[in-house]
Amino acid sequence: MKKLLIILSFACCIMAVQAQNVNLKKSVEDGIKTSIQQTENREWKEAFATCRALDGLIAVEEQKTKQAAPELHYLVSKERLRMYMRLNNAEQSKLQIAKLEDFASKAKKDEVSEDLLMTKAGYYQKFGMNDKSLQCYKELVQKRSAGKDEQGVDKCFQDMLTQAKTGKNASLTRALERLYTNWQDSIKAVKAAQELKSLQDDYAASQNILRQKESKISTQKGTIIFLCILAAALAGSLLFFIGVMLKHIRQIKKLKTSLTIANENNESKSKFINNIGCQIAPSLDAIEAGQAKTHVKALKELMVHTQAYMELESTREEQYEMKDMNISTLCESIMNKAQESFKPGVEATLNVPRVSVRTNAEALENILLYLLGNAAQHTESGKITLEFKKRSAHSGQFIVTDTGTGIPEEKRSNLFKPFAEVQDLTKGDGLGLPTCSLIAYKLNGTLRLDEEYKKGTRFVLELRS
Repeated sequence: MKKLLIILSFACCIMAVQAQNVNLKKSVEDGIKTSIQQTENREWKEAFATCRALDGLIAVEEQKTKQAAPELHYLVSKERLRMYMRLNNAEQSKLQIAKLEDFASKAKKDEVSEDLLMTKAGYYQKFGMNDKSLQCYKELVQKRSAGKDEQGVDKCFQDMLTQAKTGKNASLTRALERLYTNWQDSIKAVKAAQELKSLQDDYAASQNILRQKESKISTQKGTIIFLCILAAALAGSLLFFIGVMLKHIRQIKKLKTSLTIANENNESKSKFINNIGCQIAPSLDAIEAGQAKTHVKALKELMVHTQAYMELESTREEQYEMKDMNISTLCESIMNKAQESFKPGVEATLNVPRVSVRTNAEALENILLYLLGNAAQHTESGKITLEFKKRSAHSGQFIVTDTGTGIPEEKRSNLFKPFAEVQDLTKGDGLGLPTCSLIAYKLNGTLRLDEEYKKGTRFVLELRS
């Protein structure tokens, strides 16, 4: 029974202390409201007297309870700081900041630490120390986003921006928007580095395939030499061995063609990888200068077009699935789509007979749409023509002609070579025609520029069935 009474008495004491703390905190908050009202009425002496009275009230309560109340002292010092900042008293404001740091350290509460960062940011902003103010906001963001993933950090920024805008805190809004933009740029830079690593891995894989093909060519050359010697010794089997030789020669010719393309592409990719810094540096500089939208879009398009080109290059020897189709209907549809991008006054001309061609509709459409779109960009007046000519029972030519500005002589040699030059990414990455050339190869065809045509530009896509 005695123990129960002791426990009850102790519990009552704790409840009484908690009630006193709650009442004291309310008294301090009410006193601060009074001080604010007094400063609004320009009663500065009375407001400072109110703060001294609050300090005295807290001190009396600390003596009674034998417990420090740094959180309450923090509130009173914060009110003094507000008044000194209103009076533009930098020296006294600095002293109050030091006191606030001391009280916040003793309080050991996250909400007090966060409030201190916000208060210091406002102090630094007031007295022209913008870099320190931004650093306080940055520490606040780091504290609130600690341990969170990318989505969590993004949500933290969004929540803080919403809170700043709702509270009409212009300086906090500007600082958060600047920090948010820098954070997004850093994330995009990391992703770009990952894309570059993937590109380097693809290049290493291409080199390995190239070595395997070179080994295969060497082996088949040895076979041809052996067959030649054997044919000389065995005249009776000459026809048989000639047939075998021709077969291997055709294979070697095809492999050499493929090897030539692979060598050219790998040389271009090597230049691209070596010059990747020069290629993306202007865009990164522009992003750092605040011109992010156009250049981030250009970098994304470069990565997408590069990936598409690499996928085509890695499946270069896998031909598209083909079937017989009436190309007249297909070309009418393609011209209708392309004509939407033609400039006013440019005439669209279609000259395609109703004949059947064995091809892949989607791949053919991709090439012709790009050629027509490219012609539209460089043709201000005149006409753009799409025509088809049957050359033999197993071959035909699609011809795209425009009366535009034409292609300068110095650029023609690298027209179908990927990554041959450092490009202004905002005006294109130069991968369109190399990609079309690869698609044409997978259609068992070739794409070339008619260099004899002088009245504009003419591209010839020749397909063989």
